[in-house]
Amino acid sequence: MSVFQLKAVTCAMAVSGALMAAPAQAATITVSVLDAAAYNGSFDSGSNVGEDFEALGATNGEGQVANGFATAVGNFATLGGQGTGGTVTGLPGNSGELLALRDGNVFGRENITPVGGSWFLDSNDTWGMDWDVALAGGRAFSKIMFALSDASDQGAYLRITTGTDSAEVRTGGTLPSGNDKLVIIDFGAAVTSAEILLGNFTTSGGTTFKKNDGFSIDGLQVAAVPIPASLLLLGTALAGLGAASSRRRRRTV
Repeated sequence: MSVFQLKAVTCAMAVSGALMAAPAQAATITVSVLDAAAYNGSFDSGSNVGEDFEALGATNGEGQVANGFATAVGNFATLGGQGTGGTVTGLPGNSGELLALRDGNVFGRENITPVGGSWFLDSNDTWGMDWDVALAGGRAFSKIMFALSDASDQGAYLRITTGTDSAEVRTGGTLPSGNDKLVIIDFGAAVTSAEILLGNFTTSGGTTFKKNDGFSIDGLQVAAVPIPASLLLLGTALAGLGAASSRRRRRTV
C-alpha cells in the first residue's frame, strides 16, 4: 500500500469513527397530541427505520414476550412489577409479568400504524418498558419518534427518560382513556445506541412505581443518519486505488 493510500484509509477511518462515536448530547423530549393521519403518511420514509409490530404479531401471536424482545429498532423488556388489571386477566396464559403483543383494541390501547393494521406492544399493566434502541449493523441515528396510547388514565404519571433527560406525559389531572400522543426524542447528534425508559410512577417526579395503568406504543421510527457523501466518495476512490495497485503488482511479477 502506498503512503497516499495509507493516509486515505486513515482519513476514512477517522471520519467514520467521528460519525459513529459522537459524544453524548442532551436529548430533547417532546410529547404532543398525535395526528395519526399525518404520522402514518410519513411513516418509514426517507432514512427512517420503522417498526409497526404487524409482522412480529403475525409470527408470534397475541401474548407475552420475553425480556430482550427483538425488533427492527432494538430490544424491549419490562421495568418490572406484575400487572393484575383487566388487560392481564382477559388474556389466557397472561401472568402480567412481561410486556405483551396485543391485537385489536385493549382498554384504550390500539394499533396506530399502519392504517388498517391491528398489532401493538403493550406494557401489560406492568411498571413500564425499557427500550434499548439499536439499528442493524450499528448504524447511527439522531432522532426517535413513536405513537403512545392510553397513557396516564388510571392515576399514574408516565415518565419518559433517556440518560439524564426526562419528560412526563401528564402535567395535570388524569388523561382520558384511549388518548394518543406523539413522542419525539431528538439526541442532537448521531448516536449508535440509546436507552429509553417509559415508567409509571405514583407521583409527579416521584420514584415509586405504579402498576395497572397500562399503555401501548406503535409506529416506532428511528431516524438513521445517512453516511456522508464525502465518505462514500472516499470509499469509491479507495476501491479504485486498490484496483490500480493490484494491476501494477500483476504487471511487475
